[in-house]
Amino acid sequence: MKKFAIFSVLWPAFVNAGLVPISDSELQSINGQAGVTLENSSAFTVGEVSYTDDGNSIQLRDIQRGSQTDITQASVSRQVVDISEDGRLNIATEIAPTRLTVGSVRINDSSASFGRFQLDYSGSNQIRIGSASGDNFLEGSFQTSISDAALTWTTNGNSLSFDDIGYNANITRLGIGEAHDGALSGLRFDLDEFSYSFSTGGMKLNGVSLGTLAGELALSGNASLFAGGRNGSEGIRLDASIDILSDPNNYVRFTDDGNHLFMGNFNGRLNVDNFTFDVMPDHLLLGFDQLDGSFNADRIMIGDAANPVGALQLDFRLADASGYTNRMRFYPGIRQPLSSSLPALSQPYANRFYAGLGADSDGMSAAVEWSLANAEAAYIDNGNMVVASGIRGFGRCDLTLDIRAFDHDLNAGTPDKAAIALGMNRFQGSYSIDGMRVGRKDAPLQGGAELLLSLEVFQAMDFNLDGYSLITAGGVSGGGIQLDGDYFFTDSNIGLSIDENGQGVWATGVNYDIHLRGFQIDVSDSGLSINRREQWSTMDVDNMRWGDKVSGTSLGRIKLERFEKGSSLTINPGGAGAVCVGASAADAGSCATAGGRWEDRGNEGLTVALKAAFAAAGPTSDGSTARNRLTWENNRATDTSGKAINGSGTQIIFDGYSTNDGLGSSDSNDYGFRADLKIDVYQTKVVKKGNPATDAQVGHELIYDDDTLTTFSYVENPTDAQKARRPLGFAVQGNVSFKDFQVDRVQLKHPDVVAPQTVFSGIVMQNLNMTTNLTATPIR
Repeated sequence: MKKFAIFSVLWPAFVNAGLVPISDSELQSINGQAGVTLENSSAFTVGEVSYTDDGNSIQLRDIQRGSQTDITQASVSRQVVDISEDGRLNIATEIAPTRLTVGSVRINDSSASFGRFQLDYSGSNQIRIGSASGDNFLEGSFQTSISDAALTWTTNGNSLSFDDIGYNANITRLGIGEAHDGALSGLRFDLDEFSYSFSTGGMKLNGVSLGTLAGELALSGNASLFAGGRNGSEGIRLDASIDILSDPNNYVRFTDDGNHLFMGNFNGRLNVDNFTFDVMPDHLLLGFDQLDGSFNADRIMIGDAANPVGALQLDFRLADASGYTNRMRFYPGIRQPLSSSLPALSQPYANRFYAGLGADSDGMSAAVEWSLANAEAAYIDNGNMVVASGIRGFGRCDLTLDIRAFDHDLNAGTPDKAAIALGMNRFQGSYSIDGMRVGRKDAPLQGGAELLLSLEVFQAMDFNLDGYSLITAGGVSGGGIQLDGDYFFTDSNIGLSIDENGQGVWATGVNYDIHLRGFQIDVSDSGLSINRREQWSTMDVDNMRWGDKVSGTSLGRIKLERFEKGSSLTINPGGAGAVCVGASAADAGSCATAGGRWEDRGNEGLTVALKAAFAAAGPTSDGSTARNRLTWENNRATDTSGKAINGSGTQIIFDGYSTNDGLGSSDSNDYGFRADLKIDVYQTKVVKKGNPATDAQVGHELIYDDDTLTTFSYVENPTDAQKARRPLGFAVQGNVSFKDFQVDRVQLKHPDVVAPQTVFSGIVMQNLNMTTNLTATPIR
């Protein structure tokens, strides 16, 4: 049995209210009316509300409710209770502007709290309860509307708020009955056509907007609620199945300075098995045995583009595997890591991140473990599908989260900004992607995931990560998001290009530190933009291996140091469109004349534009010195355990490379090194390779035999109908360009020499502009 304890001191105006008798003259003036109207005017404070589970309590303290203008004054609500002609009980409620605050949320009288919460709201709701049918013992419908609402979370004097919230919900039929699971009995809830819409006038940090959210969603589903959690004899357990109904009005929209990131016309499903909630001695424990589902979004728009980006599909299953579970433990306050337990390079950054916070500082900490058994992520371009297949991952980490003041520009003369502070400590995990499938989710695996390397998204990774992020409001202009962070990967393995068996090109024993300053995310009228004011990093690869990540042949050690100022990444809707493959021409006729093949790849797709502005060696914003340098070392000596000793081999060093605009004394670095990728999924011409002396079909084109696209033949001169059955490919038109690229020196270092010797110096390359067309299809 659960225990709810309320220790309250009612507001004097409420306590002193009394019953007043009605006079005979007043009674004579009353006529019979349908229904009952109840008006309530009250303000109150509650010292504590606690929920107890197996002897452990979560406590909500210093609760106040009253008027929005003055919480010490009463707020008003009005209820009309009536019986309709069809026998339903109707309860209609109107709530005047009201404020509800919770001063702190603690566990077992903890010194630290999850923080302070405040909710402002006004609205109305209507409940209709009618006769039950089937196994339900209660059925009805429900409507609610909230307007001019605001939700604020405050820790240590700084706040994250959702302002001007509007919310409308309608449940056409809500049925409540009895649920059974073996010997267990509980409550079952059936929801038919649960639709709602929402909007926020702004997600704000201390009043500065990150952007706004709005959306509509139609659902149906059911849930079963049982007593008893995962620990002890008490707690809560939930099993649920939710369907996102296929409705063209479904949408979610994020708006930044009037520019929209929009997803609409989506549907899906979600099933959760044995979701549990327990209160433990010092934390809340949430977990589930399995969570699976699918999601399909048919319309994605960025900015004011006339054409959609394409469509997305996601299938996933989170379940216990490889010794990992799906559990989340939430602790009040900030649980700081022991500095000596962290990698040496990250310790000063961790100490600075947690400086000024103590055991009683407000916030939230979490110990999270997850296990993704499998996922398939599909992108659809003009009806053509490409799938990232066999996505798996697992891991565990410790997190901290709070809102704090942050000197975002290292200038004591300007006001600090409020920041969402996210700390990640001992984040240990692994993930992998088997490969790509084109055309169908069961098509043969192929390459193509390597294209993600330009975004520093790897095909597989075993990692140990410690990272510290400060997220503030405001991008390049107005709204948006800015991220400042420091991240440290230690003793990690990175799969650069591998197959489903884990064989390929691996970077192993990787230590990789990344530092971001002024990493700004905005939605513009043309696309999604990411601007990097400053970034420096060092990736030290102990062994670049071919084959297996443990025993593969080593190419040696590679160390990559990077220093960039003013780099950027933009993602815009639309791929290559109409393009001449194999020649350069502006129309189909000219392309054919030039010996090329004209392809119209449609109006969907993606264009990813990357600008890397490599800076000359110099100081960073935190006082360290950074540069761009590539070092390759091999023939290293080994220690007694057979491990290679870094610095003991022969090195070739490309030192001090940078970009500029080639303007001489008035030079700038606005252009940088640019790589533009126009990505589509499209049919392509594939011809048979081999020795024509022994195989008469060499040079013939691969054509699928029918629309099932399962078997194929080689055709010498395919007809137009046969060309329509060409294999689909991952089509990329790439352009690489720069104005001026310099390398200060190329050096060699022998292990017997103290300092490296310069072989070349002052290397300059200018005005490169190269365009390529690549289509990846399965190897047959």
